[in-house]
Amino acid sequence: MAVPGRLTVVGGGLAGSLLALELAERGLAVTLVDAGEATATALSYGGVAWWAGAPGPLGRLLRQAPSRWRRLQARHGPLGWRSCGLRLHGGGWTTPLLRPPFAQVDAAVLMVALPGALVAAGVERRQGRVVAPPRPVAGRWHLELEPGGTLVADQVVLAAGAGCRALAPALPERHRASWAGVLALPVRPTLSSGSASPWLRHAARRRIVQPRHWQRPSLEARAPELREECWIVDAGFAPRGEGLLLGQISLVRPGLDTGELPAAAVMESRLRQALAWLDPVLAALPGPYRQVPVAFCSGGLPLVGPLGDAAGLWVFSGFGGAFAQVPVLAPLLADLIAGVADPGILAGFGVLPG
Repeated sequence: MAVPGRLTVVGGGLAGSLLALELAERGLAVTLVDAGEATATALSYGGVAWWAGAPGPLGRLLRQAPSRWRRLQARHGPLGWRSCGLRLHGGGWTTPLLRPPFAQVDAAVLMVALPGALVAAGVERRQGRVVAPPRPVAGRWHLELEPGGTLVADQVVLAAGAGCRALAPALPERHRASWAGVLALPVRPTLSSGSASPWLRHAARRRIVQPRHWQRPSLEARAPELREECWIVDAGFAPRGEGLLLGQISLVRPGLDTGELPAAAVMESRLRQALAWLDPVLAALPGPYRQVPVAFCSGGLPLVGPLGDAAGLWVFSGFGGAFAQVPVLAPLLADLIAGVADPGILAGFGVLPG
């Protein structure tokens, strides 16, 4: 069996970084291209709901997510994995509102730790933005970089989230992008002794608060039918480092592109109005407001595997619940790329791009 040559992974967020670590562990020469831009990973709650997968093979695979994160930390050092409490709102007063067990990967810890973990694993990190689809030249792939230069690779994995469409216009139409916004507080609010807000008490205990019934999945499922932009807010919050993420507002537009940056003031106002419904104290907390483009797949299953008939071109994107899906799917794709797994290994999970 031929040994894969140098691989380039495009995308420095959760998907690209964990896949690069898995590929390096299999002895492959890996370059990770990181555009250095804000990613969905950095503004994610980081919740790992391994028990919430849809019925079927992928749902069963997600149950391995906690053990995969523990293994990653044992090999690469602290990455932000921790057990945490979960508080659900909505659904009526007679239903349980706490659902243990739950866990979180603190995105602030993860984003600080990943560069060192990648270097220690032997991954070459390259700062730059791939500005055009990879070009096949004499059996290899050429990637044009900004601010300049060409990177040559034997195989390429597109793991750039919402940026994948520009690099592979022929991606299946179920791969789409939305805008997600949160309030990113650098420091958690101080809980005064006289505070009447139960939600601030949950924040002080570093619990995640989220809706019992998320609106975002149904909006994403309707994306192919949209004729005008649509937005929803799933009110809640999660600890992030010493701070707090309050969110989340999601905006989906018709078509396959993200379009222009949404008006931040309008999005922030909508978000704060929804938070006020949960608790006016939360809505009044100081920002700043942050928003990023986010990849998703309208059918709920990500794209993982070879892209079309082009040998050596792969995609790893469109995750829903990425902190549970990515750590269990990255080893499978890495085995396939390394040539140590049956090509049909991913077929049963419904994630192949074809």
